[in-house]
Amino acid sequence: MAVVSLKIGGRFYKFSCNDGQEAHMRELAEILDKRADQLMKSLGFMQEGQLLAMLCLLLEEEKQHLEKSGNVEQQALIQKQLAESIENLAVKMNMLAENLSGTEKDIG
Repeated sequence: MAVVSLKIGGRFYKFSCNDGQEAHMRELAEILDKRADQLMKSLGFMQEGQLLAMLCLLLEEEKQHLEKSGNVEQQALIQKQLAESIENLAVKMNMLAENLSGTEKDIG
């Protein structure tokens, strides 16, 4: 298990992570540190707990936005698949009706 020191909001924190994950953890911390810096520039100084809570709130808001937009895309895909299925059923029903119509002519 590796230990990595990460800077978030201008402060350093030590985290344990799986060996080989240190670079990924540093990349994530760098992104959060930049966002924390932007928050402090726009809102002013915040205590450590407030800053971390605000970062969490912003990340949750983004997550919800992504989930909602993903659901719209997924619903559109489902609607397209349903439309294709309905079209296929209509073609099959027409073929069946033609076959039945032809059978009636042969009988009649």
